[in-house]
Amino acid sequence: MENKQFKWLKLGVAGVLSASMLAGCGATADQAGSSGGAGKENKEITVLYLDEPFWKQQNEEFTKATGIKVKYETVPFMQLHDKVLVSFTAGNSEYDVIHVRDDWATEYAAKGFLEPLDSYVTDDMKKRLNPQTMEAMSYKGKQYAIPRYVWLWQFYYNKNLVQNPPKTWDELIASAKNIKADKVSPYAESWGGVLSYSSFIVHLRANGGEFWDYKNDRPSFNSPEGLAALQTMVDMNLKHNIMSPQSKEFTSSGAMVEVLTQGAIAMNMNTPQTLAMSNDKEKSKVVGQMGVALIPGGKLKTASYGETGGLAIPASSKKKDWAMEYIKFVTSADQQKKMSLANGKIPSDDAVVKDAELQTKYPNYALLPEQMQYPFGLFRHEQATKITDELSRSLLAALLGKVTPEQALSEAEQKILAMTGKGK
Repeated sequence: MENKQFKWLKLGVAGVLSASMLAGCGATADQAGSSGGAGKENKEITVLYLDEPFWKQQNEEFTKATGIKVKYETVPFMQLHDKVLVSFTAGNSEYDVIHVRDDWATEYAAKGFLEPLDSYVTDDMKKRLNPQTMEAMSYKGKQYAIPRYVWLWQFYYNKNLVQNPPKTWDELIASAKNIKADKVSPYAESWGGVLSYSSFIVHLRANGGEFWDYKNDRPSFNSPEGLAALQTMVDMNLKHNIMSPQSKEFTSSGAMVEVLTQGAIAMNMNTPQTLAMSNDKEKSKVVGQMGVALIPGGKLKTASYGETGGLAIPASSKKKDWAMEYIKFVTSADQQKKMSLANGKIPSDDAVVKDAELQTKYPNYALLPEQMQYPFGLFRHEQATKITDELSRSLLAALLGKVTPEQALSEAEQKILAMTGKGK
């Protein structure tokens, strides 16, 4: 029978050797993954985004161009934020590239979940990509994601009912009063649920104000500009009676477009899907009738609201160089044009927006270069959703005449200050 002491000695030596070999392999893999210098057979990154044909085709083109394989995981957009956040908070995020928008980039960066990308950003990228979209992907002076598209509101109007699109909100009110068509609401916005803040931001910006003081991390909407903006919205609904009664029920831009395409709304602010849906011969009653213009302005010529979609690298990724190769590839001018042709996403590359082929396919693109010179980004904060939900509830109360605009803004400001630890 084998001596027990000798047996345990052999097992101990074997264990040390095994652990040493595993540790050595692990270190090599980590180092190679981090630098992007592993053998070709190991070149693979994991990307999380939507299950749509173009993105899959783009991945194949990237692999063909670089030799880096893409393990592509998909999730419905409405589940994307929570899936990423769960993986981060669990401490085991397996992704090398994730999709973010303005507010998500800020939320994740504030928690240390994202890798700063400043060292990767080239002069060419700084020159090509719209500065507002780059700012939308930053946090406290550092770049945490690279923009690849914008989903921007524009002004849509029925040309059979509105001959000249209004240039100011006062002109819109006057024009709306002249619309006498049966069963047609002159104007609509999305105020349902907790969405009224988005329309309010546009009116606020048009008056020369802004939603948040980022330098001091405080709300700035309770201002003369904010009060004037909310008063305009309240008057459109309660004084001038030009608003669609469904405005208080619309909980998405898509729901409003569906009503617009049935000819029941004459004017509204909405996303790029509006024109295509309006010209759908099988579903729309306003084919060929929809015009596009700059959103009306006030102190500023115009202002808008829209999501910037970008790509970020989790801080936990061990393949950051390869991940950045992917990001540079898919945000290139050539790929942004292909993206836009395939799915209508507005490129973050200013020059690509002006591309003749895109402007021929999408007539609304003609006004984008000018619209994108004015403020349009989402509100960015670690607690963005809680803040905008709180404000929206107060705004809707004012819009329905339950409180005054002054009361609504003051109450929302105090609650948000307390929520963010800035209250007295």
